[in-house]
Amino acid sequence: MRRTLCLAAAVVAVAGLTSGVAAAQVAKTPKALVIGLDGARFDKLLAADTPNVHALVQRGYAARSALYGSGMAQTSSGPGWSTILTGVWPDKHKVKDNSFNGNNLAANPSWLARAETANPALDTYAAVDWKPIGDQILRTGQDRKFVLDGDTAGYVKTDEQVAADAEKHLKQDKADASFVYFGQTDEAGHAHGADSPEYSASLRTDDALIGRLLAAIDARAGRANEDWLVMISTDHGHTAAGGHGGDSPEERMTFVIAAGGAVPPGTPAVQPKIVDIAPTVLRHLGIAAPAGYDGYPLGAVPPDAFDSAVLKPRQDETGVPAGILGWTHDGPGGWTVRNASGMPSGTTEWQGWAFTTDDFWTRTAPGQQREANVRARGVFAVADPDEWDDKGSPSSKGTFDSSLVSPAIDVAGAARADIAFVSHYRQDGTQRGALTVSFDGGAEQSVLAYGPESGTVNKGGDVLATPTSASVAVPAGARSMRVTWRLYAAGNNWYWAIDAPHVTTR
Repeated sequence: MRRTLCLAAAVVAVAGLTSGVAAAQVAKTPKALVIGLDGARFDKLLAADTPNVHALVQRGYAARSALYGSGMAQTSSGPGWSTILTGVWPDKHKVKDNSFNGNNLAANPSWLARAETANPALDTYAAVDWKPIGDQILRTGQDRKFVLDGDTAGYVKTDEQVAADAEKHLKQDKADASFVYFGQTDEAGHAHGADSPEYSASLRTDDALIGRLLAAIDARAGRANEDWLVMISTDHGHTAAGGHGGDSPEERMTFVIAAGGAVPPGTPAVQPKIVDIAPTVLRHLGIAAPAGYDGYPLGAVPPDAFDSAVLKPRQDETGVPAGILGWTHDGPGGWTVRNASGMPSGTTEWQGWAFTTDDFWTRTAPGQQREANVRARGVFAVADPDEWDDKGSPSSKGTFDSSLVSPAIDVAGAARADIAFVSHYRQDGTQRGALTVSFDGGAEQSVLAYGPESGTVNKGGDVLATPTSASVAVPAGARSMRVTWRLYAAGNNWYWAIDAPHVTTR
């Protein structure tokens, strides 16, 4: 018998769209439309005069999200749309920039292709005017594909043509699963910047195009018997002056807006990821998501022990805006931080393991691959001697040595305990990491070792955004187990971040 002990416990109606939370009296036919707005920043989209978007937000689900950074891929269109359409991060689909060189898209097809393969009777469709989407990401897997070249003809013209074709399709065809892309906002961002009136005007045009698509859905002859899921997202953001590809919060800014189906309404407590779009669409269509997906259907992310941590504003990290709550050493639900006696004092936020968020941690030192910690969500735990050493150079006086200790986990009657977590580890110098367990308050037992040698679990190098697991034997008669993550022998080195820890006994 297997027991999964989550360490959290141990411790629209727009144009007729509904929120999807009430059970229908009669089963309706599921339909899905995903709309892509290239280069649309979430904050600017909500600040603009965009009534159709606002209606979806108010009656459905909406949240900002964040991309990877240069440690994994550029914040550009190739990786962004590949991630949205495949449901996996760039370390799997291998699209790192707009060249698509060395991609692994054949092994990671789009959600349209997966839907078509699972149920060939579905009517699948895509309309895009950035040609590489049609040529590279959506090479196959659609019953019909409408592709234009906005780079050559101009996106204002081709977006209108895309909208006209999509309107006809959504009104007249079966239209079971559709993806529609508009590119002119990215062009406005490059030409004028995200703070410009031209960028805002482009978002208003996008909103009008969205309104036309929603009206086409509402004009369908069988609309009353259909359950429509509508989602909107983007591939990347833009700087105030214009441009993207880097690691700033503005360039990494994406979002997920959704209404219909089983999507929970409101703003979620934990931000979604753009990899959640693909499994959400497949769930709505009644198709099982593949085991290799990095995302979860909206509303179905497993609970995480760390997300209940109460976070504080900056103290020593003055480069982080004062209004961002993003760190604490106070563990939630029985989690504790234990620093070695005599560990020198450094930057307050990183004086040992800390609970933090992407928005806070990545702002402390952009461009050092903290942004690539994409498989962590909400609050996660970090030991960061690199930032610890930034105040008073404590590494000149001693080493960083801190342990993160789990609550006691019931293992009575079990033969083995399987430990799983997401690990984001960068190796440097003499720094070492250790995963250990202890039973009933006994001695620590080594499970995994990280360090500079090739024989360690990290093989002497970095292991970024990696689901990690280990199995340990439970001694006969043992009743409880604690798990410890320790980072030690570190000076001005790198960091270790973990998230979503859970234990399964058997």
